[in-house]
Amino acid sequence: MSLVASLALAASVSAPTLPSCSWDRPGVNPFMGDVVAAVDRYKDIPEAVRNKLKARMTARSYDEMVSIKRDGIDGKQLYASEIRDMHFGAGSVCGTVTRAKWTDKMEERGLVYCEDGHCILVPTVCRNVSRITRLAPRKTAEAPAQATNVASSARDGDDDADSELISEAPGAGVPALGAGGGQTPPSFTQMSGSGGSDAGPSLIGGGGGPGPSGGPGPGFPGTGLVPPGGIPDGDNPTPPVPPPNPVPEPGTWALMALGLSAMAWKRRRRA
Repeated sequence: MSLVASLALAASVSAPTLPSCSWDRPGVNPFMGDVVAAVDRYKDIPEAVRNKLKARMTARSYDEMVSIKRDGIDGKQLYASEIRDMHFGAGSVCGTVTRAKWTDKMEERGLVYCEDGHCILVPTVCRNVSRITRLAPRKTAEAPAQATNVASSARDGDDDADSELISEAPGAGVPALGAGGGQTPPSFTQMSGSGGSDAGPSLIGGGGGPGPSGGPGPGFPGTGLVPPGGIPDGDNPTPPVPPPNPVPEPGTWALMALGLSAMAWKRRRRA
């Protein structure tokens, strides 16, 4: 072992270990030692696992980059909010690290390396090698087996309770032909009987309803609208009803009375 490596190892071993400290100002008093070699200070991690972690740290093959906040560590995986065994300065280690003096807006990034349940956190602002705990992923909620208000429950009257519940996709317009030339299943409106024939009258369609001989009805061509009272009814279309005559406004009556009064006064003056 070289003299430099021996001195570095002796300095790291003799460096003080504090039970707890506050990480109030990230970037102040950063870790000045070897980031990869610092993993060997964690003696509770098996040597084989430490070697895997050091190899990945040397290659910068990290699992993900997380966001360190006051009340938690956000990433693709779930992590406990606690940061422990943080290296700082010339080789000192802090057992428990708090971020109580951080504001809710403060945020730092960190690289995470995990092997066999042991995770190393290296904040990018100061390289303070630390340890965090990865939590198990959340389990998705499963519907009860005997539920009656979920789509996966068995329908009443089905012979096979395990059969898949098939729902019809919402449709619009005239049913289209399927791939094999047949017609697609009818819509809910057609099945209920309220739709009449396959091509009933429409107020927003192409050219009104069908006429007595199968041609276009009395609607306005190209608009699909029919005049008042002109909605076709089978083979006896109702003739269009003319619009009522306009009724003069009260102001119009007043102007007419004023004009007649002026004409009468003028004729009386001439007489």
